[in-house]
Amino acid sequence: MRSKFPLLAAVLLAVLLAGCGAATNKNGATDAPITFPPASSLGGQATSTASEEPSVEPSESSPAPSTDQEQTSDAKIKELALEAVGYLRERDLGSLVTLIDPEQGLRFSPYPYVNVDTDLSFKPETFPTFKDEKKLKWGEADGSGEPIELTFRDYYEQFVYTKDFADAPQVNVNKIVGTGNAIFNVPEVYPGASYVEFYFPGFDEELDGMDWQSLVLVFTPAGDDWHLVGIVHGQWTI
Repeated sequence: MRSKFPLLAAVLLAVLLAGCGAATNKNGATDAPITFPPASSLGGQATSTASEEPSVEPSESSPAPSTDQEQTSDAKIKELALEAVGYLRERDLGSLVTLIDPEQGLRFSPYPYVNVDTDLSFKPETFPTFKDEKKLKWGEADGSGEPIELTFRDYYEQFVYTKDFADAPQVNVNKIVGTGNAIFNVPEVYPGASYVEFYFPGFDEELDGMDWQSLVLVFTPAGDDWHLVGIVHGQWTI
């Protein structure tokens, strides 16, 4: 019997050692915790749990005036300018005065550069006539810088209706063709205004267009109407 005890002890010892192995669940997986690789190593990004504000679509800007609207406005300005240049041709100052802006008056500029300090301006009630004999200073002559001192009649004949502009071959709305050394600054002096150029490209072929002349009539909006505020004479300047 004693010889069987060592054998039995050996069997019991083997059973105990087998029971000390790693435990497994019923699916055969070990109970060791699983370590996941960081999301960055998988090319992913963490998802924010904070609520995001919905995107707001930008509001549409006011539509630009349509081509039809622009054409209608240009046609109205041109029609008014043709009426005014007709009065200038006929020297009908009484009718011309009815087109003048009552607040701004009508400014006469002998050259394309409007000089608000020296160019003379007249309101309807103080508008000169062809009978006035008093000489006025209308600005300075191009090149010489000498004062332009003329009666209204003389100024009209030398710096307003110098050619038959009512019959000019080119009539341009809000565009200037006649250019020289003098800067055309009407858009800066009259913000929001429209203007019409009556343009002669030249008269003597030998001068190659250097004898061009133009007359520009400037209008500012007044409600649904337009008022005449400027008469600008254009020619080649030194």
